[in-house]
Amino acid sequence: MMTAIRVPSRRLAASLSLAFIAIAASRITAFEIPFPQTGAQIRSSIVSSDVLATSSPSLPVPITQTVKLSSGTSAEIITCRPKVLSPNFLESIFRTDGNKSNKKPVLAFLHGSFHASWCWAEHYMPFFAERGYECVSLSLQGTGGTPAIPQGSKKVQISSHVADFDAFLKGLSSKSSNNLGLELGDNPQVVLIGHSFGGLTNMKWLEKYYSSSDRADVNLAGVGLLCSVPPSGNGPMTLRYLLRSFKDSYKITVGFAMKKAIVDKTLCRELFFGGDEVESGISDEQLEKYQSHFERDTVATIDLKDLAGKLPSKLVDKKSGKAPFADDLRSLALKPFVLGATGDFIVDKEGVIETCKYMGLDVQEDVKMIDSPHDVMLGAKWMNGAEAILKWIEGV
Repeated sequence: MMTAIRVPSRRLAASLSLAFIAIAASRITAFEIPFPQTGAQIRSSIVSSDVLATSSPSLPVPITQTVKLSSGTSAEIITCRPKVLSPNFLESIFRTDGNKSNKKPVLAFLHGSFHASWCWAEHYMPFFAERGYECVSLSLQGTGGTPAIPQGSKKVQISSHVADFDAFLKGLSSKSSNNLGLELGDNPQVVLIGHSFGGLTNMKWLEKYYSSSDRADVNLAGVGLLCSVPPSGNGPMTLRYLLRSFKDSYKITVGFAMKKAIVDKTLCRELFFGGDEVESGISDEQLEKYQSHFERDTVATIDLKDLAGKLPSKLVDKKSGKAPFADDLRSLALKPFVLGATGDFIVDKEGVIETCKYMGLDVQEDVKMIDSPHDVMLGAKWMNGAEAILKWIEGV
């Protein structure tokens, strides 16, 4: 049954207009403070200088802060909010369900090894925020401004990363008792976007999500995995590299296990960015900054011995290669998205195919490869990955 709407008087209409303008002004200006130093001083000054030096003044500016997760971790997060009000902004003011206006989902980014949330702030977060998407990212324990627990630990178990990520995602909702105060609404739709090891963490979180009774606490809309470590981990991939090229296998081993990528510029370029300065679009000065990030973001690393016994592949259907939750993913608003890169030195196409199967996708139709190195979000070719993600989210 439709309800008649009374037209307000001119005086009331003028008052409402002024109120809308005031709210709009507060929303637009509130997010223009670049990376306030609120407990994340280790990273924020470095990240802000990188982002502001490379971003257009008209783009939304990422903001770094420290939050207390319900898992007990004091975590660094970065947010990037749209500057322009959503077309549905007026509708949101009169909604009674507590949800924010924007029907576009929140994009929750998760980084891989040697990285932290800063890697999304240079290009991806401003790119998507400019197109109306609320963007959030978490720095896992031992990276960014997020210390490992207990203090001084050199290894972090995958269960700790999953617990933090779970607390982070639940905290996005304003109705959560442990909400992070981001004002994203009571039940925001969330799209996960994980890169490299962050993709594997997403898989482990999905195991928890689909076996949990509190699934309603996260309104999951989609899962995107970029150059993701496959369900079987790095071991089988390293063996494949060894069979194809001992030299390449050696580079991966010393680059990661011995952390040589932190000090060797040529090796760092090969592993993460592809090509020389001209081809990658990354100057030696930028490379040195990234290496300084890598050094700080590897003080505590994933406990590989612990991980070996908990890989998602332990639960894989031996015949189809599917995850135990693969069929459940069909109910999401977005079909799972798996992206590989033709210039990826770390994750090969076989690994991408394995991940596609695990997520219940059709290998013939759903394996997507773009022209990019492993770090799809940085360097000269970052737009290739960003546009592929945008087409997926918008259903193009």
